Amino acid sequence: MRASAITGRLALAGSCLTSLAVLVTACGSSTPAATPTRTVTVTATPSAPASPTVTPSPSGPQPCATTDLKLTVGAANGAAGTIYPLNFTSTSGSACTMFGYPGVAFVSSPGGSQIGAPASRRIAVPPTVITVAPGAVAHATLAVSDVLIGNNCQHRRQVNWVQVYPPDQFSALFAPLSRQGCADKSLVTMGVTTVTSGP
Repeated sequence: MRASAITGRLALAGSCLTSLAVLVTACGSSTPAATPTRTVTVTATPSAPASPTVTPSPSGPQPCATTDLKLTVGAANGAAGTIYPLNFTSTSGSACTMFGYPGVAFVSSPGGSQIGAPASRRIAVPPTVITVAPGAVAHATLAVSDVLIGNNCQHRRQVNWVQVYPPDQFSALFAPLSRQGCADKSLVTMGVTTVTSGP
C-alpha cells in the first residue's frame, strides 16, 4: 500500500475520533429542558369571628341559696306528736325565692351520719313560690310522731342535731334539736310541710 494512502486513512480515522469526542462531550454536557413553572395564587378569605354566646340574665329574684339562709328550730309544741317550726332567715342583701319542700333528717352532728329515715312530705297546702326579703323569715313545719317511735321503733336513739336542705339546694343547714329519735331507716317517723312565708 502506498504511503499516501495510509496517511490519508490515518487522517480520516483521527478526524472521526475527534468528531466522536466532540459528540460525546456535547451529549454529556447537555441539560434537559427545564420544566415550565406555574405560579398559583391562593386568596384566603378570613372567616368572621364567632359571636360570643350571651346568656340573658333572668329577671326577678333568684332562688335562695343555702349560704344566704340561717336555720333555727322553734320551740316544740303538739300533743299526739311533737311539732317543730323550721325557720329560714334570709341573710342575703337582696330578695330571693323559695319553692317546695325542704329535705330533713336527724344527724349525729353537723356533717355527721344520718340517723333513721328522712322526713316524708306532708301536703298540708300546695307549694307556691314565695319571695323572702333581706332579713325576712320563711317557715316549714317538722312533725315527729312520738306514737310511732314508742310503739314500732326497735332502735331508739338520742339525737341532738337536725339537717335541713333548703328547697332545690344541694348543701345543708344544721341546727341543734335534742330529743329521742328512731334509728330504724325503714320506719318513717317524721313529716315536713312546704315552705311558706309568714311573720
